[in-house]
Amino acid sequence: MRFADMDFDIPDSTVEFEQRLITVLSSPKTQELLDEVHHRADGMDGDPRPLYRHLGRAGLLAPSWPKEYGGLEADPTATVKLLEHMVQYGVPQSLYYISVQIVGSLILQSGTDQQRRTLLPRLASGELTMCILFTEPGHGSDLAGITTSATGNDDGSWTLDGRKTYNLKTAYADLALCAVRDGGETNRYESITLFLVPLTGPGISIRPIPSLSDEQFHDVRLTNVRVEREATLGRVGEGWGLITRMFTAERNGLDYYARARYWLEQITARITQAGREPHVEELVGLAHHRARLRASHLLCYRVLQGLSQGEADIAQASLAKWHCSETAQGIAWWAVQTWGVDALEPGPHTFDAAFREAPGMTISGGASEVLLDIVAGARLLDHASTGG
Repeated sequence: MRFADMDFDIPDSTVEFEQRLITVLSSPKTQELLDEVHHRADGMDGDPRPLYRHLGRAGLLAPSWPKEYGGLEADPTATVKLLEHMVQYGVPQSLYYISVQIVGSLILQSGTDQQRRTLLPRLASGELTMCILFTEPGHGSDLAGITTSATGNDDGSWTLDGRKTYNLKTAYADLALCAVRDGGETNRYESITLFLVPLTGPGISIRPIPSLSDEQFHDVRLTNVRVEREATLGRVGEGWGLITRMFTAERNGLDYYARARYWLEQITARITQAGREPHVEELVGLAHHRARLRASHLLCYRVLQGLSQGEADIAQASLAKWHCSETAQGIAWWAVQTWGVDALEPGPHTFDAAFREAPGMTISGGASEVLLDIVAGARLLDHASTGG
């Protein structure tokens, strides 16, 4: 899909959705639930699930999904507006993004009829949350090297054993999308299966991992964890193809773009507070980052529009995630480089959390080097196929 093929107009339905979204987010009830999350009474990064259920009851969490699954069948621009305003109003978006935009989208595309009917409406309503258990110690970005095993039982069920690490929001998730090695083909890509694993059953240990950022990571051990045959997402041994498909939804860059946009707004407000005229260096920096942010927005929308039309492109998604995460990281670091330690002091426009989150943005969800390798490889194949 070329940029020239894209429609950048925001339809009236998205305008109406945004107005409705702002009304709910600015309500006293939402503020009350936000305060509870930010209080962090659980000792971690705050449980956002009551807040999600509140937003889900208002029909806001899955605007682009079909109505039969709790969505509004809205234009992709509605999803962009949702993420922009979630960040602006301080709504923690990571658990939502994993549950609805990543795992939920994969279930919508590749799940059974029963899985779609039973899981998607609960995800859209905020009653169900999900996490991803892919990464393992010693493998990092090499997902094809996973060793967590699935052993088939005589009754058709499976027994899972292994360890997953650096898993985001696991303590707040009801189900996990877990990648395991099923003991099938010897090809490392043909013996991976995805399971939807309940996290409340026996044999599952979840331990928090300390982190610089406010987001909580976890180390998960699975010991003789039994799951039913219906827990398989897709066919046995075809998990790698589903993982690749999921990457297109995960790596659209939207969550990084939304944070970058908010941080740049905060920088602009700080620069111009009390009517102060920006310095030349500040104006140059703002222009640079605004241009990159605009490009991030267009890249995100290209991927979302392609997904809505059934055109998944892993190279385009990888480019979008790379650009958006690099842009967000650059904005956070520019704020501290511009004001030094003053940027980290408490106040209405502090960048402490952004600065601590920035280092991991170009690693999580696909390291920049891996993403660029995917983009370069895809473009080389395109070049070869056209005889260039």
